[in-house]
Amino acid sequence: MTRTLLFLLGLSAFMSANAVCQKIKIATIDLEYIYANLPAHKKLMAEIDSSSSRYQAVQKEKLVAYQQKLQAYQQMGKQTPEPVLKDKATELETLQASMQEFQGNAEKDLRTKYASKFPEIEKTVKTAIAECAKEFQVTYIARNYPDYSSGETTPFVLYSGDKQTDLTDQVLSKLGVASHPEKGKVRKNGILR
Repeated sequence: MTRTLLFLLGLSAFMSANAVCQKIKIATIDLEYIYANLPAHKKLMAEIDSSSSRYQAVQKEKLVAYQQKLQAYQQMGKQTPEPVLKDKATELETLQASMQEFQGNAEKDLRTKYASKFPEIEKTVKTAIAECAKEFQVTYIARNYPDYSSGETTPFVLYSGDKQTDLTDQVLSKLGVASHPEKGKVRKNGILR
């Protein structure tokens, strides 16, 4: 009697766990691919690249001017008075400090520009992901690769060989991207090595 009761209790627990597990549906998305094909993100990256190119051109001009003045300083003879040498050395130090400050300001400006515009894009993507999860009755959606920028060393991955559980194409469709290079193709899912 006790054995039968324990068996039925164990069977009941197993069936309950099995029923709960059947209700959970997990899907994966390739978030990097979504951003790479999203027009708003492409536009933002083009703006960042354009600004970066302008900053690099200015930095290059500053470097050329610095190198010319350095070369002129190095060619000064021994008969050049000490105050002139000190003045030229100070001028070179000032130019070098100006170049470093400009580089820092340019990098800060690019980060600020990205940080000011990306959250709206991210919010739109997250909304589309949530809509797809509801539409396809998915309980959890996971990235299928590690996010190295946030310090992950191993991917947060749930392997999915089932094409229907990869919602990357559907999320892009929700975002208005009807066509992209790998639409309908199976992309890498699972653990990346």
